[in-house]
Amino acid sequence: MKAIRIAALVWGTGLSMAVAHPGHDEPAAAGTNSGAGLPEPKVEITTEGNYRVIRANGLPDHPAGNFPNPGNPNSIGAQNYLFRMPLHPETNATFTPLKRQPIGVAVNGVVFDPGTAEYWNNDPSSGWHGEGIIGGHSTLGMDRNMAHVQPSGAYHYHGVPAGLVQSLPGTGRKLIGYAADGFPVYTQTSDDRSGYRLKSGTRPGGSEGPGGKYDGTYTQDFEFVAASGTLDEANGRTGVTGEYPQGTYFYVATEEFPFYPRMTKGTPDPSFQRKGPGNGGGPPRQGGNSRGPIRRFDRDSDGKISKEEAPPPMARNFSSHDKNADGFIDAEEATSLPRPTGPPPE
Repeated sequence: MKAIRIAALVWGTGLSMAVAHPGHDEPAAAGTNSGAGLPEPKVEITTEGNYRVIRANGLPDHPAGNFPNPGNPNSIGAQNYLFRMPLHPETNATFTPLKRQPIGVAVNGVVFDPGTAEYWNNDPSSGWHGEGIIGGHSTLGMDRNMAHVQPSGAYHYHGVPAGLVQSLPGTGRKLIGYAADGFPVYTQTSDDRSGYRLKSGTRPGGSEGPGGKYDGTYTQDFEFVAASGTLDEANGRTGVTGEYPQGTYFYVATEEFPFYPRMTKGTPDPSFQRKGPGNGGGPPRQGGNSRGPIRRFDRDSDGKISKEEAPPPMARNFSSHDKNADGFIDAEEATSLPRPTGPPPE
């Protein structure tokens, strides 16, 4: 077993509050965390059989912004991440969409998680999913690393992490992490151009949508235009890199949308699926009997029940169980559900 161990200091924060991705635009947080009490950042990258395994506490090894702040009222806290991915990943004929989960993990143990819990009218079924970086400017209390904090304390990157990139040696294309399918994630060069473009015209209005010009506020404001860039729909391409002299498929963290892939070219490892409220990945939480209804109705295996997955009686009372109004019934919220009987739905 080969291992790489990295540890560095980071400065912490103070109060913790239980709101993720507040639904309003705030200036990006600046400065350095000034609180005390956090352990040192730790990440261990090992080779175990045919897998690369990353264990980390998710604390950044570079200065982070002030958290809590007006746009993000959560404090950074240590996590218990355990991710694994194939050492020799293979591409698939079709892309695999990723929903509400980290798309990968940086070499410093901080996760790449570009999605938000923001929706038009706070309705996940609306089809309009809010973005965290709009017109090149971060929202939701992000710092200069295009990062902020979940209620669990998980610090995570929505865009290119300036602090991490600057700390890595060399120039040009830099390896900053690995995606959930095992393919590497690199920084952008002048040869890397996203194929996503803003749609022309205006969004549907009324009950069909938020109206207004397509400006990047929502994920659905963008469309992929084949051959308009050098990157594919997953923000990836094939080429030779310093770490892969024989060539490989790899993803690119771009300054423009989609910033990180929203889908994978290979098969994502289940260790990246979100296992509990605010948990960015790693081992499932233990204890409780709420896994019964989750396991029963969770057809896409993301650890939660969406309204589309819910049976009619649950769907009719969905909002009463979805306490945080994020469009899902998670393991903690599932404790309020009646105990299921009979065979699971087909």
